[in-house]
Amino acid sequence: MKRRLRGAAVAAAASFCAVVLCGIPAPAAVDLSVGIRHVSPDGSAQECSEKARTALSAFLQNASESSAGSGEWIASGQNPRAGAVTAAATVRCYPLAKGYVVTFTCAVQLPDNPYGADALCLDVAHKFYGGTIAPLAAMPQPTPVPTGCSTVNLVGTWVADDKPGLTLTADLNGNMTDNEGVSGNWGLKGTTVTLTYYGEHTLTLSSDGKHMRGGGYSFTRRC
Repeated sequence: MKRRLRGAAVAAAASFCAVVLCGIPAPAAVDLSVGIRHVSPDGSAQECSEKARTALSAFLQNASESSAGSGEWIASGQNPRAGAVTAAATVRCYPLAKGYVVTFTCAVQLPDNPYGADALCLDVAHKFYGGTIAPLAAMPQPTPVPTGCSTVNLVGTWVADDKPGLTLTADLNGNMTDNEGVSGNWGLKGTTVTLTYYGEHTLTLSSDGKHMRGGGYSFTRRC
């Protein structure tokens, strides 16, 4: 029985990881935790499922049974800064003649998640059977998008003063896209703007952050 359960847990972990956290771009990696197992000498499969849902919901979201009556409960957590699922766990209940066996499997995406798979699984397991819970690191909050005419970035929409219809929209990551979808990049050091857009151009940002001129261009920021 133990051998069969261990093999099933490993197989479930591999499937779980592939489905929930598949396709992540480099340099991200999946941290996997498998092996925590708890045996209850009494209790029903229904009791196990209720405790599994409660334990998962304490740390993740959307806890649900993979299929009705399967005893496999899955939940996930989203990092708001990454804008995607970066943590997930599954709790699997196996009924016995008396009591049940429950296994815990976790996977997290690193470095976009602030805690590892072992820490997550340990807390979910402890929540399930009443062990000591260690606080998990907080998820980082999304960085607010700057507004106004800042003098330390070019975020916003820039309208060409001498080229009717031309606008450039700049984001905080140094990307810039015009109104026809042509992309470029920007850099700012002091008041010197380096604009890569149909070549590289050097412009000067005004002291109020509202204008930039030079290199054959003149723009005014909407702010």
